[in-house]
Amino acid sequence: MQTISIALCTYNGSRFLREQLQSLANQTLLPSEIIITDDCSTDNTAEIVKEFENVLNIKFFKNDTSLKVTKNFERAISLCTGDIILMCDQDDLWHSDKLAKIHAYFQENPNKLAVFCDAELVDEKGESLNNNFWSVVRFHELQRQQWKAGQEVEILLAGNRSAGCMMAFRKELTSVIVPFPTHISEMIHDNWITIIAAMLNKIGIIEERLISYRQHSFQQIGTRPKESGKAISLKDRFSRPRAEKLAPFLTKSDYFCTLKNALLERIGESNPNFEKIDRIIHFYETRGTLSPFHLARLFPILKLLIAGDYHLYKDQEASWKAPYIAAVGDLLE
Repeated sequence: MQTISIALCTYNGSRFLREQLQSLANQTLLPSEIIITDDCSTDNTAEIVKEFENVLNIKFFKNDTSLKVTKNFERAISLCTGDIILMCDQDDLWHSDKLAKIHAYFQENPNKLAVFCDAELVDEKGESLNNNFWSVVRFHELQRQQWKAGQEVEILLAGNRSAGCMMAFRKELTSVIVPFPTHISEMIHDNWITIIAAMLNKIGIIEERLISYRQHSFQQIGTRPKESGKAISLKDRFSRPRAEKLAPFLTKSDYFCTLKNALLERIGESNPNFEKIDRIIHFYETRGTLSPFHLARLFPILKLLIAGDYHLYKDQEASWKAPYIAAVGDLLE
């Protein structure tokens, strides 16, 4: 039977930690070990952990200096010895069958290195908010079907669809994902693990809510609502400085270039999925460097349109008109 490690990071977690540890103790399949790395807490986190040392195999480590979230999880994962590793936040609630279902998934899918599930969203008291994590990150039925059809990388390039506490991976993946990069903007450890596993075509999904994901004002990382900015008027589109329009495209191009270089260091350039990253880099780089002369823009814009790039990279909830509107905007603005 494969052994299971839980990597749990704590920082002043006394408010919710006891409930989380109790949910781990209530698992129908208990973990082989729980590695807790504490990031210099000043509350009674350590005392709460001691309450569970007789019912759970806990190994508690206190950092000498604060590592912050990403590097603290890196340390916890590196200390894990189990065949299967799960990351755990200090403030959630795991459903009692989570470990059993994760273990069964890996038994039934020996070719997969990682998997993630959905989560129920709950408030500070642990009461349901009548919503789930996948709905918030827009990982809907269509995206899940595309995922299972082999479009994992494309879906993740459009935005992360999981959180670390909903994820599990085989220990053999550790040597590829660690150390976590810290130089990629808006990239934290959970994004990194999912994109690595997707690039290797070895990540699956469990279409069940296996944890209660607590939303509260003290959490360091939670769900993020969709940005609601004022739409740019037609008048403003044609009066704003051209550099203002191009800057977001170049920012995205730079982001994907940085991501590609980081991935190349871990999985090698022979991986065919790099073509997907090259394509999105080319799309945003082309749009960000279009000629100031309208006529000179026509050919590169048509080329992107015919190739289907405007369609591929439109927002998943945008109408069928969106790719054409974007192309016309690139030509005329």
